[in-house]
Amino acid sequence: MRRNSLHIIILILAFFAGKQVFAQNTEVSKEQIERSIEELTSRIDAELDYSELLDHFTNLAQYPININIANEEDLEQLMFLNNTQIAALIDFRKKNGDFTSLYEIKNIEGFYMDLVVSIRPYITIAPSRKTSGPKLKSMFKYGRHQLIMRYGRVLEEQKGYLPISDSALAANPNSRYLGDPNKLYLRYKYHYSNKMSIGFLGEKDAGEEFFTGSNPHGFDFYSAHFFIKDQGRLKAVALGDYHLEFGQGLTLWSGLAFGKSAAAIGIQKRQRGVRANTSANENLFFRGGAATFELLQGLDLTAFYSNKNVDAGLTQKDTLNNEEYIFSSITESGFHRTPNEVAKKDAVNEQIYGGNLSYKVKGFRMGATAYKSLYGIDLVKDAAPYQYYDFQGNNNFNAGIDASYANRYLSVFGEFSMSQNGGKALLVGSIFNLHPRLTFSLLYRNFARDYQVFYAVPFSEGSRAQNEKGIYFGAAINTGTHSNIKVYYDMYSFDWLRYRVNAPSHGDEFSFLYENRPNRQVNFNIRYRMENKMLNESNEEVAIRAITNTRKQSLRFHINYSPYHQLQLKSRLEFSQYQQQPEEATHGYLIYQDIQYRPDNFPMKITLRYALFNTDDYDTRIYAYENNVLYRFSVPAYYYQGSRFYILLNYTMNDHFSFWLHFAQTYYSNRTTIGSSLEEIQGNTRSEITAQVRMKF
Repeated sequence: MRRNSLHIIILILAFFAGKQVFAQNTEVSKEQIERSIEELTSRIDAELDYSELLDHFTNLAQYPININIANEEDLEQLMFLNNTQIAALIDFRKKNGDFTSLYEIKNIEGFYMDLVVSIRPYITIAPSRKTSGPKLKSMFKYGRHQLIMRYGRVLEEQKGYLPISDSALAANPNSRYLGDPNKLYLRYKYHYSNKMSIGFLGEKDAGEEFFTGSNPHGFDFYSAHFFIKDQGRLKAVALGDYHLEFGQGLTLWSGLAFGKSAAAIGIQKRQRGVRANTSANENLFFRGGAATFELLQGLDLTAFYSNKNVDAGLTQKDTLNNEEYIFSSITESGFHRTPNEVAKKDAVNEQIYGGNLSYKVKGFRMGATAYKSLYGIDLVKDAAPYQYYDFQGNNNFNAGIDASYANRYLSVFGEFSMSQNGGKALLVGSIFNLHPRLTFSLLYRNFARDYQVFYAVPFSEGSRAQNEKGIYFGAAINTGTHSNIKVYYDMYSFDWLRYRVNAPSHGDEFSFLYENRPNRQVNFNIRYRMENKMLNESNEEVAIRAITNTRKQSLRFHINYSPYHQLQLKSRLEFSQYQQQPEEATHGYLIYQDIQYRPDNFPMKITLRYALFNTDDYDTRIYAYENNVLYRFSVPAYYYQGSRFYILLNYTMNDHFSFWLHFAQTYYSNRTTIGSSLEEIQGNTRSEITAQVRMKF
C-alpha cells in the first residue's frame, strides 16, 4: 500500500514538472501580496495569525476589482482606502466617466503616490457593462484547488522532550510533553474568487500527540467550512467554522482587526458580516451556521448559530455535590501538550445565537446586532480585585447599534453596545479631508468597567472592550508627490484596576512617521513612538505596591532599495528606551539587513536576514516583521543580546507546484539557557526549520 502511494505521488510530481511554465506574472503578484501584508503588519508590534489576510489579497490579485463598476462594498476590500477615498473615487468616476487608464487614479483627490502603488495590483479596468454574478454550477466547475502541507520543529532539545524515568513521570505527569517536537499543518481549499470557498485544515503543535493517546484521529485541531455569497437574495451563507464582523467591533467581531498603527488615520473598521474561517486559531471563530438574506434593496438580515466546546480549567464547586464544576476563564493558548493541558481541552460547551439587521443607502449604513451566549457550566472569577466587574455566570446577552456615513470629504461612524448586566460601551469617530493633502481622524471611546463581552475587538488601548476611556487624534499629510507624514496622539484612562495596576490609571501615546519614495528603486521611512502608562512598582517586597509612571520610546530608520528588478535590499536601525520611575532607564537597539534575490532564468527566490540586537531587558524588546513560508507569519520580539539569521528559499516549479524551506537561528551572547519551564533549552542557540509544499490544480 505504501509503495503504491509513493508511485502515485511521483506521478503527480512528474505531471507538474512536465509543465515547466514559470509564470512571471504570478510571481510578480506574489511579491506584491507579500509587500501589501508587510505594509499592514510591519506597523503592528504583535505576532498574530495573518493567514486570512493573505487569502484576502491572493483573491484580489487573482480576481482584481474593476473600478469602472465597483461599488462601495467592492472598494472596501482594498484595505488601504478609507471611506472618504472610496467616495472620492466614485464621485470622480461619475463626473469624468469610465477610467481608461489606471494612471488616472492619481488625479483623484486624496490619492497620493504611495496609495496608488499599494492598490495597483488589486484593481483593473474593463468596460462598465454590468454582468450577473457567477452561477453556482460555474463556481463548482471553474474554481481552484489548493493543498498545503507544512512541517516544522525546533532543532535543539527542549526540556519537555528529554528522557525521564517512569517513577519521576508518575510523580509529576506534567513534567514532560506527551508528543514529539514536530509541528504539522495540512490545509485544503477549493474556491472561486471570494464568492465560494470549501476547505478544511488540521494542525498539530509541537508537543502534542499525533494518531495516538489524546489524539487518536490525527491532528489536535481540525476546522472545516463551506461558504458561498451573492446568490440572488442570499447574500452569504456559511456552514462549519465561520466569522462574524459587524459595526466597529464593539458588540460582535471574531476576525482579525487592526487598532492603532503608524498609518494614523486607519481607525474605522470595515464590517464583512459573515465570512469563512480559514485560519488555525483554535478559539476566535464560530462553529455552526450563518446566513445573510436581502429582505429589500439595501436591507439585509443575518441569522447565526454556533455550538462548540472551548478550553477551560475546571474546579469542583464548593457544594455537597462533588460532581458540580465551575471554571474561572477560557484558555486561549490552543496547546494540548501535557496531561494538564489535555484535561482543559473542550471542557466547556459554548452556544451563541442571534442576528444582525443592516440597512445601507448612498453612503449611509445603519445596523443592529443582538445575540445570546450560553455556557455549559458557571464561570466564576478568581478573587483578584481587578476582576471584580468581569462576567460571571453561564449566560450573557449583548446588543448594539452602529451607524456610518461617508462622502468625499467626511466619514463618520459609531457604535453603542450594552451587555446583560446593564454595562454600556460607546465608540464614535470621524475621518475628514480638510485639504487634498491633509486628512484628520478623531475617535472617542468610553467602555464602562462593567461592560461584559467576549467576542469584541474595538479600537482600544487595552486587549478587551472594558474599563477604558480615550480620545485619539490622527493626521496624514501629503508633503509632496513622493512623501508623506503620519502622526497620531492617543490619551486614555482606566477607571478601575487592571492586571498589574492596583489603582485607576491613565496614559498617552504619540507616533510620528515620515515616508519618502524618491523613485521606483528607493523608499525609506523614519518612525518615532512614545508611550506613557502606569504600572505597579517593581519592588515585590512591599506589602502594598504603589503605581508608578513608565515611559517607552522607540526610533526607527528603514530603507528599501532595489538596484534592479531581481534584487531587493532592506536595512533597518531601531533604538528603544524604557523607564519605570524612579529606576534608571534601560535601552536597546536592533540592526538588520535583508537581501531578497530572484534570478531571471531560474524559478527560485532567496530571502536572507542577518540581525544584531542588544537590549537591557524584555521591556526594551523590539519587534520586526520577517518573511516565512506561505500562510505563516512572524513578527518576533528581539531582546537581550545576540544575533538572528534566517534564510527562506521559495522554489516555484510551475503554476501548480511550489516549495518553501525556512531556517532561522537566534544566538544569545549573554544567556546560558533559553526559554523556561518545558520550553527551556540548555545552551545559547535556538534553531527552527520549516518546510512547506503547495499544490494548485
